[in-house]
Amino acid sequence: MIIGKNFFITEMPKTGTTFLRNYFKQHKKIKITSHHDTIDENIKQKLSTKKFKVGTIRNPYLWYLSFWKWSCEQKKKSPLYSDITSRRIKIKRLKFNTNLFSYIFLQLSKNKKKLKLLFEDVNSKKNFNIFLKILLISKNRNMVSSDYSFIPHKELGYMTYYFITQNVSKKYYKNLYNSDLKLSSILKNLDKKLNMNYFFRTENLEKDLKIFLKKVKLPIKKLKNLNKNSTSNNFKKDFKNFFTKKNLLLVEKKDQYLFKKFKYKKISKLRF
Repeated sequence: MIIGKNFFITEMPKTGTTFLRNYFKQHKKIKITSHHDTIDENIKQKLSTKKFKVGTIRNPYLWYLSFWKWSCEQKKKSPLYSDITSRRIKIKRLKFNTNLFSYIFLQLSKNKKKLKLLFEDVNSKKNFNIFLKILLISKNRNMVSSDYSFIPHKELGYMTYYFITQNVSKKYYKNLYNSDLKLSSILKNLDKKLNMNYFFRTENLEKDLKIFLKKVKLPIKKLKNLNKNSTSNNFKKDFKNFFTKKNLLLVEKKDQYLFKKFKYKKISKLRF
């Protein structure tokens, strides 16, 4: 997290946060905590008193593709790579899972060697689309060795889940694990708890940053040649070709909350 006198910035992975961290390192009075930590992990920072509560967001299609490509390059350094290719059965997690036997079965029966192959070829459309099916088709969710596995709501996408858990306190988002509540009602209430009043969009990051710096009255320092820890930019123009039609529709359906909130255009009808 990036914390200034009158603002804080949460850092959702693959939204340009390495660039932001490297930029704000130039300001001596800005505190930079662990990368991608959460609201709950910074309670002592009195974040609620800050005037500007800033989040980061990215076009969902590009977010999924970038996260996969980065995982292909980083392997075990990517938490998502580890979540998919590792077996994890933790007792403290099991009590939250309403589909206990399915979770245990899928964890024990994982073909780790086969799953690791999904991250071997960064240019493989086939592997990327299998990766998406693991994340977005609810019956496959128990293959992911993280708390995301325990979400009972079939219509919740991985990116939406990550966005919520990154930017909302757990005492509120724990309702995501409640099968007795409707997902639409849960998301509506969580949106109110989000309490963010400013967002950086990855696709307009430098422009958004410059506007923000003027708002918080910080001088604009070096922006060029900062390490962005990004995957190759070559795929951005043709990223649509990486998705099957079914998976485009899956992303649009499962992450409907983000498409609507940030007014991202759905491209499934334009692509095919």
